[in-house]
Amino acid sequence: MNNKIVMFFQYLYKYFQVSLYFWLYLLKGIFIYSLVPAVSALFIVLRDINSGYDEEQGNKINELFKRYYNLYKHHRLVSFIYTILIIILYTGLFFINKQGDSPVTLLLTILFIYFLALTLLMLIYSTVLLSFKSLEIKNANMVAFVSIIKNIVSTVAVIVVIVIMYFIADYNFAIFVIFGPFLFGLGVMYSLYKIIEE
Repeated sequence: MNNKIVMFFQYLYKYFQVSLYFWLYLLKGIFIYSLVPAVSALFIVLRDINSGYDEEQGNKINELFKRYYNLYKHHRLVSFIYTILIIILYTGLFFINKQGDSPVTLLLTILFIYFLALTLLMLIYSTVLLSFKSLEIKNANMVAFVSIIKNIVSTVAVIVVIVIMYFIADYNFAIFVIFGPFLFGLGVMYSLYKIIEE
């Protein structure tokens, strides 16, 4: 029993480290240029922790995160595009909701929510495909778009993970900073398990 408790806290400590390095590497690229590399590194490091690869090879979490981040850091343009799209859509949604209650506002709100969700799903699916299927980013984006529609149950599960992360961030931002990245990564990996294992 004590062994299981110790293992639980060891994994929790590793997950906290993953969250810390995720934020550090996201800041390294000023968020705009490091989104795709940091998210890809997050997924792969979590996979390595869950499979025991980190202990097998004697690698530290910071070494793994650095190696995987550097593997994907050349995807700065794609990171820039996704980040700018998310910022524009979220800001537009914020200002549209300040306009009042008219049918046009409702229609614009629905459209902005749809495109924001589609952008986030494209980012998540493409980074999963980039990380686990070793696709080129262009092919990963094309396959991601088809996979979003083809795997509707997985897509709904990922949307639920995104909504939960949003509510955690809204409720207590400090908890989100500590727990958010690894919970997000694990939630996405389990939601897209079928795609990852194909």
